[in-house]
Amino acid sequence: MNVDTFFLQPFKTHRKKIVPAQRVPAKNRHHALSEGERMGRSVEGVAVIHVVADDETGEVGSIDVLARHGAIPDEFEEQIRAL
Repeated sequence: MNVDTFFLQPFKTHRKKIVPAQRVPAKNRHHALSEGERMGRSVEGVAVIHVVADDETGEVGSIDVLARHGAIPDEFEEQIRAL
């Protein structure tokens, strides 16, 4: 059975470079999107992520960026697709 997981990946500036901060879990798609908008006003950048994984094996079926707010490194989406 597949399980949907949503989280926010905020970004901050560290030594003049945009780097990931601690990710924040979200309850569902609506919560993730609304929190992403809100958080986008107070951090450098934030990506709203949706992960579909197999409940038993933990194998990731897909990872999608649902929304982007602010500054997000260009290579970020390539990195998460490599997971």
